[in-house]
Amino acid sequence: MELLDNGPVTSDLMCSYCLRPRSETGPLVASPLATICLPCAENALKLFERQAAERPQAAPEDMEGTPTAWSRLTDQELIGRLPEVAAAGAQVEQHLRSWVTAARDRGISWARIGEALGMTRQSAWERFRSS
Repeated sequence: MELLDNGPVTSDLMCSYCLRPRSETGPLVASPLATICLPCAENALKLFERQAAERPQAAPEDMEGTPTAWSRLTDQELIGRLPEVAAAGAQVEQHLRSWVTAARDRGISWARIGEALGMTRQSAWERFRSS
């Protein structure tokens, strides 16, 4: 995965994990949903390494790309997870609407927004015009 440097951030974001502002932590890595400072990222890596050492190797994906962990769930467990996935999807959609609104506030055309999202300008306008 390639990290992009989008230039200086003018607002004082805070780390989503330790809740300290960038002015205290130094540079942050940001995604649309979260930011993380170097100390928290290092702690997360240590946690991943420790957990990886404690558990057996994960099973590979099956032939159709479905993680085998899903195949170990009962039907009830699988159905029980669907509302969680739907809620996450709704949060992503809400966040995407915020980004589209920011793009429109900058005067970016519906054509460019649609192109970035892999849709026509008309589809982008119909989907996000009320944002």
